[in-house]
Amino acid sequence: MKAFYCILLLLIVSCTYRSDPNSCEETKQYAESFEANVVLLKKPKIKYQDFILIGVDPTTKRDTVQLLPGRWFFQVTSFCDIGDTIVKRKGVPIIEVHKTKMKYDTTRFDIEVTCDSYLINGKTIRRWKELLESYGNKLNRSYHAR
Repeated sequence: MKAFYCILLLLIVSCTYRSDPNSCEETKQYAESFEANVVLLKKPKIKYQDFILIGVDPTTKRDTVQLLPGRWFFQVTSFCDIGDTIVKRKGVPIIEVHKTKMKYDTTRFDIEVTCDSYLINGKTIRRWKELLESYGNKLNRSYHAR
């Protein structure tokens, strides 16, 4: 019975949080409050709620460890390779991944936090996955045509 009440409480709290019109603005402001600029020497790590970037600061040319607190940055890890530059400008809810090698026919990925999801290069996650599936099919067809 306690489990039922806990689930009911969670549903009520999450529904009230989602219906709060200020929560979207607070989320965006939180995402906009951080900044980073690093050329990756290691793949990014996620520890607790921190997105950890280990690399070189391109402006100072010094080794650096930069933390971006926030869960939404985990969407970025699949796009990152060693040597890529990660840029997060303060006041903007977008994290940029500048690639050293082309991936999916592009050299830059912009991952943006929105009120209810993320946009990857301006596409919703669902549209992005459809694009990747078609991209994979295109690669398979060109490989088998050889």
